[in-house]
Amino acid sequence: MPPAFQHTFAPLRYEGLVAGLFQRYKDQHQRRAGRLLGLLMQRELTPLCKAWLSLHPEAVVILVPADERRQKLRGHDPLSGLYKLLEKTVRKHPQKVARLRDDASSHDDQRLRGRRGRLKAQRGRYDIIGPLPASVMLIDDVMTSGATLDSLALACRQAGAREVVACVLARTPLSTAAATLEG
Repeated sequence: MPPAFQHTFAPLRYEGLVAGLFQRYKDQHQRRAGRLLGLLMQRELTPLCKAWLSLHPEAVVILVPADERRQKLRGHDPLSGLYKLLEKTVRKHPQKVARLRDDASSHDDQRLRGRRGRLKAQRGRYDIIGPLPASVMLIDDVMTSGATLDSLALACRQAGAREVVACVLARTPLSTAAATLEG
């Protein structure tokens, strides 16, 4: 089944140095790694986001909501930190209209699941507060299987969005995803 979002902007591959930077920032809370990722996000996503948003001025930007449990374990919200630099150049403040449902089964580490398991765990995980305009841009840091973005995009479509695009800094290479995420 195709995802609920129409396009994905993913300028970098999640491997090698990029994957290492994400791990240092998200898991070890190394600020220098976060600063580099923020600058990369600003440099790589600004042209894509600005171009799409200029064609959809009514669009809202939604950051994928952080799981509160993981945020407490990490001591920070990695995506919010990364988006700060991008927000300055895109000039679009993210709307806090997405809410993560609390589901005990979703607390398991996504990295331990295959693609089907991720899709199942993420299904119906988000609520949208109020109606949305026709166009929505979702922002996340990394796309592995697409399950998180698919679930949030589906919730956006149920709230009235007709076009949903996903912008991520990095995406797991398709060959790697196919080899490691089948489950």
